[in-house]
Amino acid sequence: MDAMWAVGFGLGFLPLVIWVLRSFNEWRYCYPYLTFKSGRKLPPGHLGWPIIGEWLDFLWCFKFTKRPDDFIWKRIAKYGDTGVYRTHLFGSPTIITCSPEANKFMTGGGTESGSLTAGWPSPQVIGANSIGMVEGPQHKRIRRYLMEAINSPESLKRMFITLQPSIREALKNWALKGTITAFDEVNEVQFSNICRLLFSFQSAPMLKEMRRIYTGLVAGLRAQPINFPGTAFHSALKSRKKLSAMMLSEMHDRRANKSSIKEDFLQNLMDSVDSWNGEKLSDEEIFDNVVSLILAGYASTSLSITWVLYYLAKNPSVLYKLREENRLIREKKGKDERLTYEDTKNMTYTSKVIEEIVRISHVSSFVFRSVAKDTDFNGYIFPKGWKVIIWLRTNHVDPRYFENPLEFKPERWDGPKSKAGAYYAFGSGPRLCPGSNLAKMQLFMFLHLVSNDYKWELENPNFKIKHLPHSMVVDGAKMKFSPI
Repeated sequence: MDAMWAVGFGLGFLPLVIWVLRSFNEWRYCYPYLTFKSGRKLPPGHLGWPIIGEWLDFLWCFKFTKRPDDFIWKRIAKYGDTGVYRTHLFGSPTIITCSPEANKFMTGGGTESGSLTAGWPSPQVIGANSIGMVEGPQHKRIRRYLMEAINSPESLKRMFITLQPSIREALKNWALKGTITAFDEVNEVQFSNICRLLFSFQSAPMLKEMRRIYTGLVAGLRAQPINFPGTAFHSALKSRKKLSAMMLSEMHDRRANKSSIKEDFLQNLMDSVDSWNGEKLSDEEIFDNVVSLILAGYASTSLSITWVLYYLAKNPSVLYKLREENRLIREKKGKDERLTYEDTKNMTYTSKVIEEIVRISHVSSFVFRSVAKDTDFNGYIFPKGWKVIIWLRTNHVDPRYFENPLEFKPERWDGPKSKAGAYYAFGSGPRLCPGSNLAKMQLFMFLHLVSNDYKWELENPNFKIKHLPHSMVVDGAKMKFSPI
């Protein structure tokens, strides 16, 4: 009898315990806003379990079922298509925005007004003066320097001269190997290229050391900010310190020895003078933004190039059209003549391939912000101190904005533009990534050279895709690679 009573009590008590645990985060973070007398309310959703929030559901969608978009679709099905939802992720109560209107506000007016500030990665790793971290007048100031340094016609023309020989050489080496893992090979050549562009570094040992250090920094970009030996964050801070020493030494040598001055982006930033106030960037500002440029020009572009090889291999009709356009351009120029910045303006189909790969590859799935002050959007309150995840990937695969969104179809860019805010791979307006042209021009060069001279075949065309820490084919896009 006692045993039956104990079992009955346990079965009755267990649901109460679960209910209390499931309600803990709601009581802790939401209570002041759930009773807000003005009528403002929190976005729909739930903050999940104590401490871990909805992290298990996030992992379930991204890592185990490998259907990351289900994380948002489930919330739309349960709470309605509001475009904003409350949750608890990455150790903090969080608002997810996933509609074009909400994402546009968060990256535009909400950020520019000071309601939102940079969220992740930690400024200790990426740099407090980097373009992604600064706000208001300082953001406008830094942006002017970067746009002049990396997006001027002179800089882009120099890039076409600097990079094409190394891309040609890399492609020849891939063909000699016969079988390559595209992600690894692209990473190697892209890191060398971005170092040539930024610092004119050519030494193989120096490039190897730079890559080793920067890999340590990237590993800690989105780690929890726990500065304790053995953690990824601690390792990233050590890597940043080493990079800083290398960069400051290079800048000192250039100032002390005029013969050390080179034509590269670092020199452009060192020489740039603000046309508004005559000021120059400080060494800290230069270093912080060089770190950001490496990230944009190396890691993100490497992913895009790997994905474009993957999708072109699976879509021969697209590759045929790409080859035809680039073949005609080469015939007009001659086989050994370099592609120029001006040529890209006539590469209309190549441009569509680039836009499509950026849309479908989800190189930047999210943008992070922190709420600096209570902010209203469409009748919902975003509480001060909460985080915001601007969920970009959902709109890129939403059939309301892109027909058959999981299909790799460059021709979709022939029609009218997608709804404002639906395609947000590089941001927009004042928050448009200043390195977007840098990334696209590298893709133009790579596609021109690889489509004209080489063929490739995936060894595992049906391999699954992993989605953490970024979307990539599980085998790194292993392929057979040879001359045409």
